[in-house]
Amino acid sequence: MSLLVARNIRRQLAVRLGLGGVIIAAALGGAVSWYEFERIEDAFVDEAVEQARTLSLRLPSPLDKSTSPRIQAVLEAFLDERQQNHWDHFLGAEIYGLDNTALAGAMPKEIDEAIGAIDHSDHVFPRPGQSWYAPHHVGDRLYLRVVTGLADASGKTNLGYFEGVYHVTPARLTEARHAGFRTTILVILAVLATTGLLYPIILQLNRRLVKSARELLAANVGAIEMLGNAIAKRDSDTNSHNYRVTLYALRLAEAIALPPASVRSLIKGAFLHDVGKLAIPDSILLKPGKLDEMEFEIMKTHVSHGLDVVARFEWLKDAADVVGCHHEKFDGTGYTTGLAGEDIPINARIFAIADVFDALTSRRPYKAPMPATEAIAIMASARGTHFDPSVLDPFIAMAEDLYREIGGHADMGLDHALRQLATHYFLDALEA
Repeated sequence: MSLLVARNIRRQLAVRLGLGGVIIAAALGGAVSWYEFERIEDAFVDEAVEQARTLSLRLPSPLDKSTSPRIQAVLEAFLDERQQNHWDHFLGAEIYGLDNTALAGAMPKEIDEAIGAIDHSDHVFPRPGQSWYAPHHVGDRLYLRVVTGLADASGKTNLGYFEGVYHVTPARLTEARHAGFRTTILVILAVLATTGLLYPIILQLNRRLVKSARELLAANVGAIEMLGNAIAKRDSDTNSHNYRVTLYALRLAEAIALPPASVRSLIKGAFLHDVGKLAIPDSILLKPGKLDEMEFEIMKTHVSHGLDVVARFEWLKDAADVVGCHHEKFDGTGYTTGLAGEDIPINARIFAIADVFDALTSRRPYKAPMPATEAIAIMASARGTHFDPSVLDPFIAMAEDLYREIGGHADMGLDHALRQLATHYFLDALEA
């Protein structure tokens, strides 16, 4: 792995992990903040309910109109006591019987002035053992409208209902909020710290994964090279044809700015273009003379056999363009499906030029090699019939230079040049 690629991976991992950590911290921090403030309110409600229930022990029995004066006196004494001895206390309250009839009340107008108008005609009477509340935030003050049941000493029998407005002092509210903020900040810091600790672990795992992927990809590319070479040697006793034709195709693909993904498919297809010849008998494949009509029909089946091979492997399916269409011609007179023009895949149009050029300029069992200039002239005459002019013209412009560099060479050096290109398009792309 190059130093530049490694830096890019570290940078991308740091950015993505950091962004993910910030998003998670923000989401979790928001959830914790909401939960903490809900918990704070619930804690104050529990205090209010507990104070209200201490009133149950002082009330006369039963709670009805007959005891209403005594209930009023107990309620007023309770409120006075709470206001004198507690920071947080009820500003006012009302007591209702089991039939929801008001029996006593001390709800000063100052309450409405402090927290806004309260609809005292709208009452919520919870089920026995439960409480109801509604918070009212006014500046730095919290007022809780609380309704809870009044039970006897055993706590089992519901005597009536208590409704009051409970005031939480600014000091206590601020203290509780600070505690909630501290908890939220600790959660956010914990998430960010965990993210930071995960970075080197994930980076190391990523390095191992990339290393394994590179080894697997190199093995796959090597397997393609080995299979293509085996086929080429069976056909002509040398595998140099496969290297040359693939290099020609690659240089032409670069000249017309073919996208890297298409180049990778072209490499696979170039090496495996004749994989279907494994099914062709030696008597036909190695025949030194021209094939008769029946033999040629058998030879053409190597295309379908090749497609069967690459279709079996997911990683090779994109080689089908070259394997299946490298004998098509631009005017539609090729085989096996008679495709024409741009209906022929671009990789097949590129490879057809590289394949024919190497065939013309290379020695075969049935012919001597042709000079590059003569081969170029023959191919130029097939411009628009056999070959796509938009692809052939760039190739002709560079053909003689390519031939001097690649053509006629044996295996030595060609395999190294091709592996370098394959590394660039396959392995470096894996790390991008």
